[in-house]
Amino acid sequence: MSEITVTSAQQIRLNLLASLNYDTAAAAEAIKFVGDDPLKYQIFVNQLSRVTTENGLVARTTKAIKESEEALLLFDSEAGS
Repeated sequence: MSEITVTSAQQIRLNLLASLNYDTAAAAEAIKFVGDDPLKYQIFVNQLSRVTTENGLVARTTKAIKESEEALLLFDSEAGS
């Protein structure tokens, strides 16, 4: 039996799909935002767990992306300079 190898980018996408309850529309939006970047992935997942005011996974995903974009500003190389 051969071993299956999954790249880190594929693992991020699998995790996003699972985090979004296999809603492919929501996952597509999240994947487009994250772009296989581990930092964006971690921030997005954290923000997604905090979004409780939106109904539906696509709406929650959109809100989490907006919140993640704001949080990413803290990681800008110009921040704190």
